[in-house]
Amino acid sequence: MKAGWIFAFGVVAAATSALAAAGPVVVVNGTGKVLGGIEIREFGGAWAPVGGGLSPGARSALPVSGQGCSYEVSATVAGKPVTWPGLNLCEVKVVTLNRRSDDMVWADYD
Repeated sequence: MKAGWIFAFGVVAAATSALAAAGPVVVVNGTGKVLGGIEIREFGGAWAPVGGGLSPGARSALPVSGQGCSYEVSATVAGKPVTWPGLNLCEVKVVTLNRRSDDMVWADYD
């Protein structure tokens, strides 16, 4: 009985992960500084440049082209490279990238 339950759980988990994929996302610059050299990658993948010159508070479409949910976004903020790791972009429409003056970063999701 346990083996059947484990098999069923594995099938459900596989089906759920296959259905979960990041979709179109809007990024909002919540850093208070201009974001330059914006890049995105699916966790463990290659970086892809997606733009730059995003003013504080500005919004821009973020192209997401992977099959998973976990992404990283990198940009230059006030001349420093900054990375927002572990962003879950599944079932999200808007992600706000934030940064404090002590370089702590986080994201808010809508």
